[in-house]
Amino acid sequence: MIVDDHMHLGGLFKDTDYFIRCLDEAGIDFVLATPYMFEDKDIPWILKRKNIPPWLAGTKIAMHLTSKVMKNKRFGKRYINIPPNAYVAEMARKYPERICGVYWVNPNLEGIKEAEQYLIRHDFVALKLHQVLYPCEFSQKNLEIFNLANEYRVPVFVHTSCKQEVKIMSKHMEKRPNLNVILAHMNYFEEMAEEITQFPNIHLDISPLYAQKDSKILAAIEKAGADRVIFGTDSPCPGTQKYAVERVKRLDIPEEDKNKILGENIVKLINQRVTLQDRKSC
Repeated sequence: MIVDDHMHLGGLFKDTDYFIRCLDEAGIDFVLATPYMFEDKDIPWILKRKNIPPWLAGTKIAMHLTSKVMKNKRFGKRYINIPPNAYVAEMARKYPERICGVYWVNPNLEGIKEAEQYLIRHDFVALKLHQVLYPCEFSQKNLEIFNLANEYRVPVFVHTSCKQEVKIMSKHMEKRPNLNVILAHMNYFEEMAEEITQFPNIHLDISPLYAQKDSKILAAIEKAGADRVIFGTDSPCPGTQKYAVERVKRLDIPEEDKNKILGENIVKLINQRVTLQDRKSC
């Protein structure tokens, strides 16, 4: 089983036929989907192209420019204030075998009631915080999200913006034994590997594969264990899902570990969901 733990429903994937074709060509069984962060009119032109070579997207200059643009306040006006989680719920209803919803929270504008309703009414399987697009102190607002995830036993994706956030988050996890955090893009793992490996409930999302060298992924497997490394693509973005799957399959690791990374690890996490214990696939 292959599961993409990190993709966005929007942009190029508004074309449902194209979205399903990408999954089928890559052999991906289902995805954990979050909303897209742009309205159609505000999507950067580079994200509207389907066939950008992964090697080009993964160059140092491309990665540097992407990081700089994402943190630019002027460009930040393009981001949607409240991610359209209702669209994800709609698509998950239409394609229940291919899509599991992830509720993307903007803690500055939303409370936990909205997120909880999506866990209850729409069977969403995870929550997401993005500290670059929607920065919020890891204090009361974000703690409410962590408490909700701990209560329902759903993982929280966190796109961290600095090393200090990883340290603070780790301290909060000590008091929440059922809280599983997935570090988006393995952010700051290289700088904080020793600290992170001490917390077995911190998992590593390896998306996007065009931005991750094999050596970095192998180091994460060696230090944290294959049980804590999770496959994702961050699609739709430059570089295809098929390319990402093939990258994992080519790694010089046992087949058992490849299977864990490509699907078994994330399925194990989302199957801890307290109200979804009877669901087999997601």
